[in-house]
Amino acid sequence: MFAINGCGYRPASQYARHILPDPVYVDVRLSGVEPQNGVYLKEEIMKVLRTHFQEKVVSDKGRSVSQITVPNYTISYSPLTYDTDGYVTRYRVTANIVFILKTPKETLHKKISATEDVSIQPGSLTSTAAREYAIRVAIRKAMDNFIAWVAQKGYGK
Repeated sequence: MFAINGCGYRPASQYARHILPDPVYVDVRLSGVEPQNGVYLKEEIMKVLRTHFQEKVVSDKGRSVSQITVPNYTISYSPLTYDTDGYVTRYRVTANIVFILKTPKETLHKKISATEDVSIQPGSLTSTAAREYAIRVAIRKAMDNFIAWVAQKGYGK
């Protein structure tokens, strides 16, 4: 007689489904200072919902069951190193994101911070591309923390 015993592992997306039923509506309130960062943020949230959670994302709030709202976020830059002429050659991008997760059962609030360090070369095109890349990576790290937080909320339910 054979008995098959599994470890009981379940992906984070299964735990998250208990907390975050789909379809999901995403609302990121754009900053007046750097609105493109809000666009990056919304793109990353939607990508994470589709790829990690396998959630259906809708563009009409009235058709959603759950909502993720980002009422406030800041992307800041801190110089880390300078060259001999005093120009910044490496800096840290910090993303501070406030999430509000609204479901039929509850409303949850969470502030998440994440950082990414980036080296830059003289020249505006290279610096701009490196900065955008660092912003997206910091946002992705914050979203990874968000996934873990939502999955932890759904664990055991």
